[in-house]
Amino acid sequence: MEVDGALVSVGVDYDGSLWTCDLTGGACAERPLELDAAGPEDAWYYENGVWDEDDPDVDDRPQFEADDVVSVLTVARLDGRPVVVTGGGRFDLSIPEEGETIGGAVRVWDLRTGRKIGKTLTGHGLGVCSLTTVVSDQGLIAVSSCEEGRLLAWNLTREGEQVAEVEGSYNGGMGAGLVDGRPVAVTGGHDDFLQAWDLLSGEQIGKNLTGIEPVVRAIAITEVNGRTVVVAGGDAWNKSAVHMWDLTTQEPIGAPMTGHTDSVQTLGTARVAGRTIAVTGSNDGTTRLWDLAGGEQIGEPLTGHHLQMVTETAGTPVAVTTSDDGISMWDLTVSAR
Repeated sequence: MEVDGALVSVGVDYDGSLWTCDLTGGACAERPLELDAAGPEDAWYYENGVWDEDDPDVDDRPQFEADDVVSVLTVARLDGRPVVVTGGGRFDLSIPEEGETIGGAVRVWDLRTGRKIGKTLTGHGLGVCSLTTVVSDQGLIAVSSCEEGRLLAWNLTREGEQVAEVEGSYNGGMGAGLVDGRPVAVTGGHDDFLQAWDLLSGEQIGKNLTGIEPVVRAIAITEVNGRTVVVAGGDAWNKSAVHMWDLTTQEPIGAPMTGHTDSVQTLGTARVAGRTIAVTGSNDGTTRLWDLAGGEQIGEPLTGHHLQMVTETAGTPVAVTTSDDGISMWDLTVSAR
C-alpha cells in the first residue's frame, strides 16, 4: 500500500505493535494496536453466554492477545484513509475461565494511529484462514473465510453491515474481486473443487470448478484475453500445480501449470506489457511467474524468496517477497520479460 507517497509493508508482531516499513529504502515505524478496544459490543457477550449479566465483575472484560486478534491481515482505504483489516485466530474471543473457544473476529484499525475503527465483526466460530477486501460501488467490502468453511462479507463503508454468509470449503482459501461491477468471492480448501459466489446475492455462480486436488490455499480472480478467469494453486503436496477456469462457463482452461514441488501458499496477478501474469509463492522455497494466456512458466524460479503480495508502485507492477535477508521488491516489468 502507498502511504504518504511511499510503498509500505504492514505487519503486526506478537506484542501487538503495528509496523509499517518503507519498501523504497526508508525507515520502519512502530505503533501499538488499541487492543483494549478489541472486544465486541456488550450484546455479543450476553447473546453468546460468555458474560453473565448478574456477575458482580461484569465490567472485567477479558484480555485479548495480539497473536489471537491478528491471525491474518490485509490493508485497504476506508473513506480515503489507510486502514488495516485483521482476522482473528481460533481463540480470538475465548474466555479461558469459561472454557469457551470462539474466534475469528474481523476488525479495522487506523494504519497511522493503531486505533480501532468501528465495531468488532463477529460470526465465525473458528479462526480466519483468508481475508481480503473488494472496492465496489456499494462501498469497501471485507471478505473472510474461516476454518469451518463459513465465508462472511461486510460493507465497511456502511458501519460493518453484513452483506453475505455462505458455506464454502473447510479450512481453505479464498480470493475475491469485481466481476462486471459486482463483488465475487471464490472459495476452496479440503474439497476437490472450488465455488464462486456473488457476494451481494449470496448465491453460487454456476457449477463447481472441478479438476483440482486439495488442499487449495491460494486463489485469484483476473482477466485473460477478455475472459474472467479463476486462478488457483492446489493439489497434493508433492505435485502442486496452478489451475485456471473460465468463470462464465466454469470449465477448466488448458492443462495445469506445473513446476512447484510443494504447496502453493500465495498467489497474485498483474498486467505486464499487455499480458496477464500470475506470481506464486510455494513451500518449496521458490517464487515463480506464469504467462496465463500461454499456460507456461516465465523464466527461472526465484529461489529463497517467498511471495507475500503483488501490487503497484507509481504504476509499475511489483512483487514483494520475504527471505532470510528481509523484504525485497521486484519490478515485474523486468522479471516477466
